[in-house]
Amino acid sequence: MRYRLPILPALLTMLLLAAWTWPATAQAPSLERARQQLEQIGARLDEQKGKDDDRALQETREAVLKIQGQAEQTIAERSPELQSLDARLAELGESPAGQGQEAAEVTRERRDLQRQRNQVDAELRQARLASVESAQLLDRIAAARQDSFHQRLSVRTTPPWSPRLWRDLADSQARDEARFGALWRDASQAVATHWRASPQRSLGYLALAVLVAVAIGWFGARRVPRLVGRYIPAGPLRRSAPAMARLLLSTLAALWIVGLLRAALLPADAPPAVAQLADLAGGLLVFATFVTTLGAVLLAVRSPSWRLPAISDAGARALRPLPLAAALAIVIARFPQALAELVNASLPLAVAFTALAALASTSVVLLALVRVHRLQSRSERAPAPAGESPPATAKPHFRPWINVAISIGWVGVSICLIGLLTGHVALSGFIALQILWAGVVLATLYLSMRFIDDLVCALLGAKGVAGRRINDRFGLDPRHVERIAVVASALLRTLLVLLGLIALAMPYGASGEGLVERALGLARGITIGQLVLSPANVVRAIGVFLLATGVFHLVKRWLARRYLPTTKMDEGMRASVVTLFGYATMVLAVAMALAAIGVGLERIAWIASALSVGIGFGLQAIVQNFISGLILLAERPVKVGDWVVVGDAEGDIRRINVRATEIQTGDRTTVLVPNSELITKTVRNRTFSNAEGLVKIVLPMPLTTDSDLVRELLLEAFREHPGILEAPAPSVLIDGISDKGQVMFSATGFVATPRQAAATRSALLFEILRKLRELNIRMV
Repeated sequence: MRYRLPILPALLTMLLLAAWTWPATAQAPSLERARQQLEQIGARLDEQKGKDDDRALQETREAVLKIQGQAEQTIAERSPELQSLDARLAELGESPAGQGQEAAEVTRERRDLQRQRNQVDAELRQARLASVESAQLLDRIAAARQDSFHQRLSVRTTPPWSPRLWRDLADSQARDEARFGALWRDASQAVATHWRASPQRSLGYLALAVLVAVAIGWFGARRVPRLVGRYIPAGPLRRSAPAMARLLLSTLAALWIVGLLRAALLPADAPPAVAQLADLAGGLLVFATFVTTLGAVLLAVRSPSWRLPAISDAGARALRPLPLAAALAIVIARFPQALAELVNASLPLAVAFTALAALASTSVVLLALVRVHRLQSRSERAPAPAGESPPATAKPHFRPWINVAISIGWVGVSICLIGLLTGHVALSGFIALQILWAGVVLATLYLSMRFIDDLVCALLGAKGVAGRRINDRFGLDPRHVERIAVVASALLRTLLVLLGLIALAMPYGASGEGLVERALGLARGITIGQLVLSPANVVRAIGVFLLATGVFHLVKRWLARRYLPTTKMDEGMRASVVTLFGYATMVLAVAMALAAIGVGLERIAWIASALSVGIGFGLQAIVQNFISGLILLAERPVKVGDWVVVGDAEGDIRRINVRATEIQTGDRTTVLVPNSELITKTVRNRTFSNAEGLVKIVLPMPLTTDSDLVRELLLEAFREHPGILEAPAPSVLIDGISDKGQVMFSATGFVATPRQAAATRSALLFEILRKLRELNIRMV
């Protein structure tokens, strides 16, 4: 338990910081006032069209979201009340036409209920209208933010190499110094005041922050792999689990350290600008820690055996500085720009900071491309040394993706450099920063998907802890348990991919909240005619299908194992009944699942009619074999267990499937015969009406042979064999005399099944030849 102690305070500190920084909920305005605010916001958006400020749009969006939340809360609270009032009014019934036909108390109660119902209905109408107007305004704000984003990228400013920019910077130096100086004085005064108030506590927080940094760094780098190797069994999870544990531990430690530093340096009532600056610096520090740790655990320079990507040791050493460089570039790109916005710096200084961000980000991307190009050239010229893992570029299935990424990187760097030279500084900075951001998101997505896949397969797989318990408790086939694990892993990784796409789209003028809201909007359903496709309906349909399939499977097993063996049906008939029941219940389960979505039986009929056209053209053979299989199961000209001859194939029918019938021949091979051939062609069924098999032996003997002696010899051999049936009794006939002067004796007998005929005939021939030698009877 001592190894978990650093994590628990981190989680507690995060919760305390979240509670400390959680904003107080403002008193929600009334619906009447809320609608007036929505009208004012709409008018303001019309007036400021084309010159929107992103910060003002964000504040407007938050206000609209509050109004929308209040309206939806009102709808959720008042709708049950309206239903209750309608039910009570329905119980009272309509007012009688004549006067004095009901009690005054009933009339008064109906009037009061109707008044309450009208008030609630009016409030619900206003709430619904406010919700619709809020949704429309949110769409307009999102479009305005997108337009502002594109306008900001397309603006052309003074290029960094132009002397004009430096002259403008010199002219606005005094104004910028005054603004930065005011912020610095506020921050220094806040820190000094807080330090003088409680120096011991501040020193304690600083010492604890240093202790956490040292302890977590040592613990994550040295102890986590050992703990994972000790408690996690051998498998892929042993490699991905320590990487994910180190990343989470470092990020939580960074959050904890940021909280401790803020508690040590700033009071709770710090000035707003100073608090925003502290939040910005803390967030960038946490992000930089995350990026550097992510690069360290993926490259694993000191522990190549723990490395997840297929990168050679030389490649890992060459790429080692890139994560730290990318983190520093992102910090350099974001902090000065946010600081300039915070103090409302002059335009030349903002342009200079943007150029600095573009130059820093572009330099890191260019450094990465150059190093990757050198690695590719080196790996193409010389093979990998013995004992090293092959480079990623040597993998044929990785090469196209790496080449595409490198090509995109070179195009982006070229655009950034051209933008810096031509004055499109904002576009250059955005593209370079977006390349770095995409690299961070993709690396995080790769590690998360590897960890999720390994974790789910290790837990739910056939050999996992939960998988073994499921298999033992429910008696499932290990392959089914493994299939469940694979499907669960695929669903979780799909969710991670969607989150990654949202993260990649965030810098493009849209916030994560907006993208999540759009995703939630899609979650409400897509209407196609009268059919509503939503995740809830799809999950419901899948649940209905699985439940119905499980119940029908249990009934099918009961029929096959308990009920049908008590009837007079033979084995083939029982197999036909079970197979037909399986087909019928599968169709019924699909119909129930479609009905859960909202597709009724009449719509299924229309779908079947539409599909019949395609079936008539492209699926004739499949449908013909399917219908033939149903005819075989219903009419039963052949059944499971029959011995049939179809063309060159002769053997037992083992199974009648949807498309073909399985026939096992005497040499233990399986012949798949299309069902249509068993219906349209000549089939010889040796066991259709009689399951007995015929054993026939033709014995040529000279004319001088004693025919009575040979007849008795053959009959005795047939009677003595245990496989020959007594009824019908064996018989010996003379078929005739051949051209060579030989008498043709034909001996016949019956066995219980044609499957025994060949073996019985061979045993009889051995016995007959032995007796002929004992009696010294010659066949020539």
